[in-house]
Amino acid sequence: MRHPGLVYTSPVKFTRKQRLHLILIPPTVSSVLGLLLRTNRFEVRGEEHFTTTMAAHGAALCGVWHEVLALAAWHYRDTGYHTLTSYSFDGELAARVARRLGIEAVRGSSSRGGLAALAQLERALELAKGVGLTVDGPRGPRHQVKVGIAMLAAKTGIPIVPCSFAASRSWRLNSWDRFIVPKPFGRVICAYGPPIAPPADSSPEAIEAVRSSVETSLKALDKGLLGESPSAS
Repeated sequence: MRHPGLVYTSPVKFTRKQRLHLILIPPTVSSVLGLLLRTNRFEVRGEEHFTTTMAAHGAALCGVWHEVLALAAWHYRDTGYHTLTSYSFDGELAARVARRLGIEAVRGSSSRGGLAALAQLERALELAKGVGLTVDGPRGPRHQVKVGIAMLAAKTGIPIVPCSFAASRSWRLNSWDRFIVPKPFGRVICAYGPPIAPPADSSPEAIEAVRSSVETSLKALDKGLLGESPSAS
């Protein structure tokens, strides 16, 4: 569900070829993803960390790696939860795929207009209650959490719930994040970690402490899934 006052569109003028791709690719990607993941068995661990955070604060802020975006989008499908994508063509593609899965994407840039993007996400937490961020996106480095999620937690007072995913059978794309595409007839595990309290203030030291905690928690969760980091076979 879209909410008034939030920005869901990109101001970028795309080429004719890009506009055609934006028409054709999102329905194809969402359909293929559904076909693949409906054949997988899902297991959720530590869900109480998410539900108790939601109950106590009325909202939850989840952090995931960029590489598991497809698995996370499927897990949260049809919730109306919100995420953030850039104004770029890739961001527009991701936003349109997400919307087909019942997730909305507010628009902004982590490098340009970052404060505006944070304001959008702050409002999204009030309205949509669930916000998920790819903490090492959109361009990496891989598995290095950026400060945005800690800054958002400081502004809202909402704890961060680390969320890790693994697929027992998957392909890896040759991309900076080694993006995971699940193979059929496997198992997908979603594991939540204990919530991380928001920074006590907006000082660089407090933000960095929380940022580091999110990174440590996600890496620890990864090691506990399927006995190793999210795998490709």
